[in-house]
Amino acid sequence: MRKTTKILSVLLFGCVALASTTARAVENKSATPEKEATTRRDAVIFKVHDINPVLDDGIVTGCDYTVTLYNRTSINFRSFTVNLAWKDVVDERFKFDHYLETLLSPEEIAQQREFMSKDATTKPLQTAVTVNAFGADKQISVRGHVNNEKCYLMLSNAAYTVSPCDIARNVDNINTKGLENNECTALFQLVNTSNPEYFGQFKNISATEIAAQNQSIQENELSDIDTVISKIVENLGTSDKTLTDIN
Repeated sequence: MRKTTKILSVLLFGCVALASTTARAVENKSATPEKEATTRRDAVIFKVHDINPVLDDGIVTGCDYTVTLYNRTSINFRSFTVNLAWKDVVDERFKFDHYLETLLSPEEIAQQREFMSKDATTKPLQTAVTVNAFGADKQISVRGHVNNEKCYLMLSNAAYTVSPCDIARNVDNINTKGLENNECTALFQLVNTSNPEYFGQFKNISATEIAAQNQSIQENELSDIDTVISKIVENLGTSDKTLTDIN
């Protein structure tokens, strides 16, 4: 009888230790994760990638690039054009200044001031891609080219509009009434390099949502284990009481 009681005591100690470990795991998992950029479920998400400079006699004259789009909406597009623009922030930092004045003659200074006037606006790098027959839940990649030597700008965030935009009107499960070209932009979302999803494959839902779902599943599994352990501990307590009564 003492041997049986000892075995049950060891089992009980193991279950309590496992329960403690499980509780710590649940506590760690329930900590609020850091917020990161994510994407909308109801958008056409797209990114600009595979940006390659085009050389002519060793000088960059243009940029080849790819735009990949994934249609998470229930909308079927006949055609649309995504217009992209990147502000040239580099030129803003290297305007004509006092240091250059010390290196140039008065005539050269006058010429430079005229050429690099403070009132002069830097033109952004601009390009556009057109997509035809793009259905719901589809993905497409389009190659493009822009005649500009500043390919590095395409790695930064871009301003964009989607126009013209032709939407199929024979879709019953959405309301496209009154949707005009200038409203098409709201259906799209650019994924830039600050978003982790830029570096992976596009999915039906965002990477953040997938991670949240996996965490929820794991927490539910840990909760189920904790419930089983509690039942075991409860049963062991009943058994120990019965053995005590018998003794």
